[in-house]
Amino acid sequence: MKNRWNEDEAARASNDLELRAYSSRLIGKDPALVLHGGGNTSVKSTEADRFGAQRPVIWVKASGFDLGTMGAEGFTALDLASVTRLAGLEHLSDPDMVNEVARARLDSNAAAASIEAIVHALIPFKFVDHSHADAILTISNSPEGAARFAEIYGDRVLVLPYVKPGFDLALQFRQQIAEKDLSQYEAVILEHHGIFTFSDSARDSYNAMIKVVDEAERYLLDNYGSPRFSREGNEDAVEIARIRRLVSELASFPVISLKSAKVGQDKAKRYGTLLRGGTVTPEHVIHNKPFPALLGDDPEAGLLSFRDDYRGYFDRAGNHSLQMLPPYPHWAISSDGYTRSFGRDLKRASISSDVAETSLKAMYYADKMGGWQGLGEDDLRGLEYWELEQAKLKRQPPPSELTGKIAMVAGAASGIGYACAELLADKGAVVVGLDISPSILGSMNRPGFEGLVCDLTDEDSVAAAFRHTAETYGGLDILVTSAGIFRTGNTIETLEDDNWDQSMAINLSAHRKVLKQAIPFLRHGIEPAVVFIASRNVTAPGAGAAAYSVSKAGLTQLMRVAALELAADGITVNAVHPDAVFDTGLWTEQALATSAARYGLSVEEYKTRNLLKTEITSRDVARAVSAFVDGTLPKTTGAQLPVDGGNDRVI
Repeated sequence: MKNRWNEDEAARASNDLELRAYSSRLIGKDPALVLHGGGNTSVKSTEADRFGAQRPVIWVKASGFDLGTMGAEGFTALDLASVTRLAGLEHLSDPDMVNEVARARLDSNAAAASIEAIVHALIPFKFVDHSHADAILTISNSPEGAARFAEIYGDRVLVLPYVKPGFDLALQFRQQIAEKDLSQYEAVILEHHGIFTFSDSARDSYNAMIKVVDEAERYLLDNYGSPRFSREGNEDAVEIARIRRLVSELASFPVISLKSAKVGQDKAKRYGTLLRGGTVTPEHVIHNKPFPALLGDDPEAGLLSFRDDYRGYFDRAGNHSLQMLPPYPHWAISSDGYTRSFGRDLKRASISSDVAETSLKAMYYADKMGGWQGLGEDDLRGLEYWELEQAKLKRQPPPSELTGKIAMVAGAASGIGYACAELLADKGAVVVGLDISPSILGSMNRPGFEGLVCDLTDEDSVAAAFRHTAETYGGLDILVTSAGIFRTGNTIETLEDDNWDQSMAINLSAHRKVLKQAIPFLRHGIEPAVVFIASRNVTAPGAGAAAYSVSKAGLTQLMRVAALELAADGITVNAVHPDAVFDTGLWTEQALATSAARYGLSVEEYKTRNLLKTEITSRDVARAVSAFVDGTLPKTTGAQLPVDGGNDRVI
């Protein structure tokens, strides 16, 4: 466990809150201490009220902030006396507790404070740190975990049995503080939950956290070695897409699927069995449900078995007021040891993937320590269906129309292709863009908006791109093919073979190769759809553009045949016919001037020569594409939609 404290950096803090934020980030930067918003910290200080009087306050990490990145804005100030007084009650329902803590805020518009705010207020030290350290939890969930802690720490650490976070935990701390002097302990370990450290010094509280967790890590390492898992391997990409489709059907919405750790074929079943013994820490049930799916040799049967087991787990609550969450696994272990996560969006899938890897590392030790004794299903269900967690879910905004969808845009470095990629991403889709231009690596360079350099005329390169997309995100639902070149000014009499052949290769044959490689994945897509970017030249060709017009006409015919062939698989295939879209790479100044001169128009007149006298943009074309894939036109296939401002020759 690395100690990240730096005296020079700490000295830059000008007040208690800034110092609290600094040491909190040190904890949050270590995934072995907290994962994805887990853990919380606090500092007790004073704050001037409206009348200038100093009053005792406690700054507590606010819900929804990440310890690893937040600053002072991630803390909510509470009136310390008001919060501490709550611990004197003998009973307080969870909603009432949340309401009372909210009433104690100094700023009524501040974010909700951590559910453990009362515990932080009770602990009689200035700085309090709380983490869900992997090593602590791994030992806690092992057989005779308390005895192992005694072996490691002696009486330097206070170990308490698990109680539910919130007011129950506050009552437990109230009793312990009344009976014991916490200054005699380096830390308090909560079985199956995590660890608290505390001091009047931010550095000392942080150092205690690192020291205690480091001792636990060394105990595991010295006695049982270190788990080493990889995320690499040669999975069947089409099978990944099929499994993702099956999981989406259980969820009743599309999911993203990410790689997690590979544990090896010999450990897959064993770890799956151990994981039935409970999650590593209670909050993991929120991220990954109480257990993963075991896919076995028949993934579909494994997923259905998970569904039935989860329904049984829910039904055993015997609480008819609860509404069951979608019965799909948030992660799964295959028979050959590969694991994948599933989430409604990229963020949720990423969290599940990381939590799954943490769980598997814990199973490595559980296997060596003789078993796993995490929380029972009553406690796990109590957290998963806790009314406070359910309230959080209800407050979440509805997902965008393409959330959970996976799209590929061929020819996405600029112009229409990039506009399509951008709009699909704006609507919630994960988007992979392909282009021969290396510039795509700069324009599409964030998680879930990824650019790949790909020669679309090279089928091996295209096939590799689809495998990458399925392995990385889970499959494919949407394909937009936009790549194209435009050569003008050559009549048929003067047209060179190279010009013709290149136009056919890029504007037609490349699209066939892309579609061919996409079909096996689209068959397992969610409401799968293909959109070809063709041209107004299909219906109203222009002189001097034979190669372009013929290639786009061929592309449109390819679309029509594909619509006939793929309808049985539920795949819609349509085309968009743009005209005079000048914010694309096809239109150089020379090409624009040449075309305008051919019609006897100025460049500005040429740009708005349509019936509506308006300029067409790439974004306009992207909106038409979106209509074919976002549920606006779900029952349309084989159609050709013009985006041209109205053309008298077409009409």
